[in-house]
Amino acid sequence: MRIRTGISGFDGLIQGGLVANRVYIVAGPPGSGKSTFGVQFLIQGAREGERGLYVSLTEDPKNIIEDMSNFNFGLQRYTVGGMILFVDMGPLSIQHFPAVKNPHSIGTTYAQEVFKKISAIVKTRNIKRLVIDSVLTLKFGSKDKEDQNREIARFFRSLKDLKVTTLILSEMTDLTNYSPEHYMAHGVIFLHNFLHGSSMTRAIQIIKMRSTRHDCDMYKMEITSDGIKVYPTKV
Repeated sequence: MRIRTGISGFDGLIQGGLVANRVYIVAGPPGSGKSTFGVQFLIQGAREGERGLYVSLTEDPKNIIEDMSNFNFGLQRYTVGGMILFVDMGPLSIQHFPAVKNPHSIGTTYAQEVFKKISAIVKTRNIKRLVIDSVLTLKFGSKDKEDQNREIARFFRSLKDLKVTTLILSEMTDLTNYSPEHYMAHGVIFLHNFLHGSSMTRAIQIIKMRSTRHDCDMYKMEITSDGIKVYPTKV
């Protein structure tokens, strides 16, 4: 089953949409449109009667909603109607980051606590689409690289077991510097924002998409008042 993303021009590049109940990463530098991509994905779900959840690990959701209200999404209608939920899980970090000083401290990790809360909301509110912003914060729970990778792997496996179509937003500027989560995800979508000639150019690139025929070329995209639009023109 394919899930439409709501991103104009994008689904045609991936055989009609994302494969349902899988975990995808939307990566890119700051300002590339990751949050917009995530919200459009949830908006499309709400239009189709699927309840969505946006989990913020860094930003106050009120700021995200305010920013996204500048688009012609009708976001407020879906949040007030309960079809799209915004949850702030950033405060959980205050409870767990001090434990970094004592890596042998007993208790659940930050990533585990985040998943427990996500799982509870997904099950009680019948969530079908999930956006997590962002994966970088989940790595702050440990200074040890092996512990980080182990926790991320556990987190991803748990998400896959939820059977919800999930987008995880990820800060990334160097396409040659992949992290473990990029290998664990079912798909990796990269949003570019770079200087091309004398002007800035936006583009989207499908790095990885399991069970889907696609190329790895960059396609021109724009962020308009209606959100992200992808064009058939290659950059």
